[in-house]
Amino acid sequence: MKYLKFLFIPVVFLIVFSCTKGDEVVVKAGSSKLTKKEIEEDIKSLPPQTKIFLSSSEGIERLKDELIKRELLYEEAKKKNLANSEEFKRRVEEFKKITLINMLIEEEIKSLQQVTEKDAREYYEKNKDMFIKPVEVRLSQIVVKSEDEAKKVYERIDKGEDFAKIAKELSRDERTRASGGDIGFFKKGQLNPQIENVAFNLRKGQVSMPVNLKGELYIFKVTDVKGKAVDFEQIKGQLIEQLKAKRQQDWFNSYIDELKKKHKVEVNEKALQEIINQALVEGKTTQPK
Repeated sequence: MKYLKFLFIPVVFLIVFSCTKGDEVVVKAGSSKLTKKEIEEDIKSLPPQTKIFLSSSEGIERLKDELIKRELLYEEAKKKNLANSEEFKRRVEEFKKITLINMLIEEEIKSLQQVTEKDAREYYEKNKDMFIKPVEVRLSQIVVKSEDEAKKVYERIDKGEDFAKIAKELSRDERTRASGGDIGFFKKGQLNPQIENVAFNLRKGQVSMPVNLKGELYIFKVTDVKGKAVDFEQIKGQLIEQLKAKRQQDWFNSYIDELKKKHKVEVNEKALQEIINQALVEGKTTQPK
């Protein structure tokens, strides 16, 4: 459904949030009941635009329709005794596990310091090169023949090897190989549109995904940029969200490292490999001929 999620909420959700004594019943289908409190909890988690839609007469009708469908399907599932199936029990356990994990993260992350506008501005001032709107870019390239060759290039880049050094060793382009792949500065309109679309969306120091041109794969790096930095106010909100995401990711990685020290971790590598091998075999047999 385009606006509401009610129809798609897993059946397990309905089991966990059982009818509370004294709570007003809003929808009933057979013996199944959906209470005012349950619906309120559902609506709280909806995005703002959906809540606005619910304020219209069409939204109310759609909500009512979805709630009726939900209870009818739940009632039918109970009649078929699906709650006693092993698959249902497995899904309940999985739901409990994921819910507990989410609750733990929500609880632990409360202590994380919030990203402020001051933090964002300091980052902006220290990294202005990253926010330049380019009018000219300087490119270096590595040209390879196959995806395997491209993979080797990226592996070396990921390990921190110099792009120019790799270009001198591996690039198939004779004209630029000696200069470490450097092809000079370009303004918009001077490049192949396919290359331009990639180059002008990279920041200084970034490396592109491979671009397929006439059967060869081109990997580009922006080595310099000419232009003017985007005004801080224009990107303030976006930058705060990016820094917030990075801070949370850094915290999460650190938290996992702490837990690894706290709890003994064991992995049966052989069994894991057998599972992967079996999945690969099944994947091949189900592929269309």
